[in-house]
Amino acid sequence: NKKNDQENVDFETAISLTGFGKYNYLMLLVAVPAAWSTLFDTTTMSYILPSAECDLSLSNLNKGVLNAMVYAGMISSAFLWGFLSDTLGRRKLLVAGYLVLAIIMILSSLSQVFWVLALFKFFGGFVSSGPFAVLLTYLAEFNSSQHRARIMMIVGIYTSLGIITVPGLAWLLIPQSWSWTLFGDYKFNSWRLFLLVSAVPGLLGGCTIWFFEESPKFLMSSGRTQEALNVFRKVYRINTGNPAEMYPVVSLAKDNRAEKETATPEESQSKNRDPMIFLKEGYKQIRPFFHKPYVSKALLVFTIQFGGLWSLNTIRLWLPQLFAIVEEYFTLNESTSGNATLCDMLSMRTGKQVVNETALSLDQVCVPVQVGDTMYLYSIIVGAITALFNLSASSVINCLGKKKILIIGYLGGCCCVVAMYWCNSMEILLVLSSLYIGSGSMSANALLSVVVDLFPTTLRTTAVSMTMMIGRIGALTGNLTFPVFLEVSCSLPFFLMGAIMCLCSLLTCILPRTTGKALE
Repeated sequence: NKKNDQENVDFETAISLTGFGKYNYLMLLVAVPAAWSTLFDTTTMSYILPSAECDLSLSNLNKGVLNAMVYAGMISSAFLWGFLSDTLGRRKLLVAGYLVLAIIMILSSLSQVFWVLALFKFFGGFVSSGPFAVLLTYLAEFNSSQHRARIMMIVGIYTSLGIITVPGLAWLLIPQSWSWTLFGDYKFNSWRLFLLVSAVPGLLGGCTIWFFEESPKFLMSSGRTQEALNVFRKVYRINTGNPAEMYPVVSLAKDNRAEKETATPEESQSKNRDPMIFLKEGYKQIRPFFHKPYVSKALLVFTIQFGGLWSLNTIRLWLPQLFAIVEEYFTLNESTSGNATLCDMLSMRTGKQVVNETALSLDQVCVPVQVGDTMYLYSIIVGAITALFNLSASSVINCLGKKKILIIGYLGGCCCVVAMYWCNSMEILLVLSSLYIGSGSMSANALLSVVVDLFPTTLRTTAVSMTMMIGRIGALTGNLTFPVFLEVSCSLPFFLMGAIMCLCSLLTCILPRTTGKALE
C-alpha cells in the first residue's frame, strides 16, 4: 500500500477523488436521449390530435382523455419508483424503464382506434414518470458535490431543447402525405410515423445506459462496498487515464443505512424487497404532512401547485390544437378575419364537426382541421420562449425573490389566459400563450424551490414528490374538464383558469417566511 492510500472513505470523498472527465462527459451525452424520452412521451399527443381527429373519430372529450392519460399513468405509479430504485438499483431500472417505454411508444404508433391509443398512453405515463427522476439521481451519484448543481442545470437545458425539438420533429413528419395500408385495412400514416420515431430516444437511452456502471452510492447503501470500490476505480481510470490501481482509496466506509438494517447485503436486499416494510416506511414519510406543524404549509403549497398545473398543462397541451383551428379559420375566412374572437373560431370548428358527424350517415367523410406550417412554427417559438424563461429562472428568482416571482407569475398568467378569450389574431395568441406558458413554467419551478425551503431536510424529498404528484392530478383534471367546459360555454374554461391563477397568486401572498433562505 502506498502512503497516501486512504481507508474507510465516505462516498463524497471517494467520488471527488475520481475527478471529472471522460466518464462524466459520456454520461451527459447519454442523458440527452434519456431526458428527451420522457418529454416525448408526455408531449407528442398534443401535436397529432388535429391530424388524428378523423382517423380515430375523436371528439373534443376524446382529445382531452388522450392528453390526460399520461398523467393518470404517472399518478398511478408515483409511489412505485422509489421502492424499485432502492431495490433493483438505478442502472437496471433505467435500462428496463427506457426500453419498455420505447416499446410502448412503438405499439402506440400502431393504434387504429381511440381506446387502444388511450391505453398505451396510460401505460407510457405509468412507465415514464420513474426513469426521469431516477436519471437525475443516477447522474448526481456519479458527480461530486462540486459539480452536482451544474449537472442538474445541464439536464434542465436538455429538457428545454427537447421542448423545441418535439414540434420541430412533428413539423418534419406529420404534414407529409405518406400513408401505407398493411394487412388489408391496417393504416399507417405520417402522424403514426411521428409516434414511432418518438420512441428512438427511449431506445437510445436504454441501450447506452447498459454500458455504464451501477451507481456507487446505491452499492454502498446496499452494503456492497467492494463492488462500489471497483466502480470508483473504473471511473478514475477513464477520467484520468491512470491505471485503476493508482486510485488512492483501498476501502470504503459502510453506509449508515446498510449498518442499521442488516449485517449482510443479502439480508439487506431481502428486507428492501418486502413490500409491507416499504408501505410502512411510505406511510411514515407521508404522515407528518397531515399533522401540525406541517399540515397548513402542505395544504397551501399543494393547492397552489394543483391550480397552477391545472391551468398551465391544460393550455400547453391544447395549444397546438388551438393554433391549428385559428390558422384554419384565417385561411378560410380572410375577409372577416379581423372581427372574430378565439371563441368564434372555436365555435365554428365545433359546428363544422357536428355537420360532418350528421353527414356521415350520408356517406360523407370527416373533414380534419387543415394544419399548416404556422402551428408548428408557433409551437417552436412558444417552446423557445418557455426554455428562456426556465433558463433565466434562477437569476430572476435571486434578483426578485421566490415569493414575488410566484405572485407576478400567477397574476400575469391570469391576465394572459383571460385575454385569450378576446384574442382575434394568430400573433396575439402566440404572444399571450408564450407569456402564459413561460411564466407558468417558471412559477412551477419556483414553487418546488419554495417547498424545499419550507420543510426540514428529512421531509424535503417526500414534500417535493408529493407536490409534483398533486400537480399531475391538476394536469389530469384540467385536460379532462377543458373540453367539457368548452361544450357548455367557450368562455367558461378561460375565465375559470384565470380565476384559478388569480387564487394561486393570492394564496402565494400568505406563504410563510422560511428560516435560512427567506421567500422574500
